Amino acid sequence: MKTFFKALIFAIQFLTRIPIPVAVEPDGRIARYGLILFPCVGWLIGGILYSLCAIMLLAGTLSPLTIAVLLVAAETLLTGAFHLDGLADTFDAFFSTAKTPEKKLEIMKDSRIGVMGAVALVLSLLVKITLAADIVTRGHSLIILLYPVIGRWSQVALCTFSPYVRTTGIVHLFSLAGDKKTLFFASLFLLPFLILPGSAASLAGVAAFLY
Repeated sequence: MKTFFKALIFAIQFLTRIPIPVAVEPDGRIARYGLILFPCVGWLIGGILYSLCAIMLLAGTLSPLTIAVLLVAAETLLTGAFHLDGLADTFDAFFSTAKTPEKKLEIMKDSRIGVMGAVALVLSLLVKITLAADIVTRGHSLIILLYPVIGRWSQVALCTFSPYVRTTGIVHLFSLAGDKKTLFFASLFLLPFLILPGSAASLAGVAAFLY
């Protein structure tokens, strides 16, 4: 049980910027449990965003576009722009003239953002804001709760089926922990999708895309 709570704290600290004043030294076991708990952290993120969305809707003074911008801003602050940073690095490396994996990894480690990374960031934020505004307008705010869960579960799936090219770092520990057994237990956090309206179809679409 102690390992479980350490893994949960480690997963929250890795995926969010929620301040938890506890230091956790990762090892193989904590990384495995932490990876399993990624969707659980997704429920936490989704719950916070959904609550914020519900409060703004109850206020009744904000437009769907304003709500969408505030939700995307809140998510960015909550996660520390963790995935946006990775997105920019990926596009900079992918569209570079580098030919070898080593050169592409070197570009990804560079703290500076190139043109393609900047374009990817802008387009990503615009798409997220537009989709969030459309979700609010159509009255489907439940999606705000669900998509962070699917996103974190997708990371478990990628750790299971996609090789990680680096041989050091925390993500390397997660990649070593990723296997079908880990994915199975992580998928148990998706069981609520079977009873929430429309969510099972969304999950099936994501799974089809990943595989």
